Amino acid sequence: MELYTVPIPGQAGRFILYRPRLGLAFVGNTALVRLVSAYADGQTAVLDTKPAIRAFLDSLAFFTPDPPDLPQAGGVFRPCTAVLLLTNQCQLRCTYCYAAAGEAERQELTPELGFAAIDQVCQNALEAGRDRFEVTFHGGGEPTFAWTTLQVCTEYARQKPLPAKITMVSNGVWSPSQTAWIVDHLDGVTISMDGTPHTQDQQRPLVSGQGSSELVLKTITALDARQFDYGIRMTATAPWETLPQGVGFICEHTDCRHMQVEPAFNLKRGGHHRPDGEEAAGFSRAYLEALNIAAAHGRSLSYSGARLGMITNAFCSAPYDALIVNGNGDVVTCYEVASPAHALSGMSVIGHIREGQVQIDTAARDHLHGLMAERRTACQGCFCYWSCAGDCYARSFEASEGGHQRRDGRCQINQHLTRELLLACMAENGGLWCGVQAVPHGARVVSQGEARQA
Repeated sequence: MELYTVPIPGQAGRFILYRPRLGLAFVGNTALVRLVSAYADGQTAVLDTKPAIRAFLDSLAFFTPDPPDLPQAGGVFRPCTAVLLLTNQCQLRCTYCYAAAGEAERQELTPELGFAAIDQVCQNALEAGRDRFEVTFHGGGEPTFAWTTLQVCTEYARQKPLPAKITMVSNGVWSPSQTAWIVDHLDGVTISMDGTPHTQDQQRPLVSGQGSSELVLKTITALDARQFDYGIRMTATAPWETLPQGVGFICEHTDCRHMQVEPAFNLKRGGHHRPDGEEAAGFSRAYLEALNIAAAHGRSLSYSGARLGMITNAFCSAPYDALIVNGNGDVVTCYEVASPAHALSGMSVIGHIREGQVQIDTAARDHLHGLMAERRTACQGCFCYWSCAGDCYARSFEASEGGHQRRDGRCQINQHLTRELLLACMAENGGLWCGVQAVPHGARVVSQGEARQA
């Protein structure tokens, strides 16, 4: 029986008793923790003389066995999703851009590279009996900057014998004609927008230094008018109070139903910075406040490191199940590895497209997966083991020897938020959290939390 006992800060002798694989959590005192911990360790007789406690635990389905182990992430590489990193150029100069988009010599993915990737994932989907394949336009720059390639790859995917779901991640700085084409030809987009006009203009200025908020809001207004499917991806930086303000602004001025936020701690473009304890605490407080604001407006807000109720062997499916191609024709394991300049490029390139053929370096792929598995093994004993699953390798690994085992403030964020989300769900639902809904997704994500009243 897998059981975690999580101390509640400021409440001496009180703990969250947490069985994540069952989606079960409740609060108990020190005495109860001793009893159930002993039971979980195989000392089942400890409850023989405690009929009231046994009955209480039985009413919670506490004695339900753990579900079967999940299949390991990885295996044979037959991706049904192509991610095309179209360009390293951009109209913006975001202060935290991991790729420093627009600063390097121009590089674009050719239509031929895109066609080869589309051919491969469509064929894989057909052989797997899927009802569709997927194409996502992404990049170390703005996909619409490579407008012709985006259009011809979309047209090519639409002509395949299997339906395609085609999406894009974009800064939203589009002309009216581009907006009209996107609405007519794509199935969904994620718009990068950081909140209020003041925050957006400070963090995501145009190349000229002028603000981008007016242009992005014009795009979002057009998407709302067409009832087009989109979400907003926010990046939060200090001062952290701008995050709840930004979520409130988006809720009040757009029809966006879902926002995702990720923190950035770097003070310059071209990489990531590891948060210290104060930075981690600041983001965590701001996120919880923003979460309440979103809920009050009937919207959802998420952060990738605190996915209450998710049970997975892998933080992200991209390193396992996506054919990600950059402008060099490299097949990479992360959307962020747009060029050899990325610090983790050496461990992230797992193949190439040459003369229209996808060539995979199985040894390189296995090596990265091995590092990710080693990191996750070292996470055993952490109550976020099944939801964080070792965290995002692009934000947690270092390129140095043993760098895959570094731990930092992101662990603090993920643990703090998961604990607070558990407490909030229990407080709102009669003292019990139960999440049991099965949702297969990518690298075997099999459950999404759902709170209900005890």
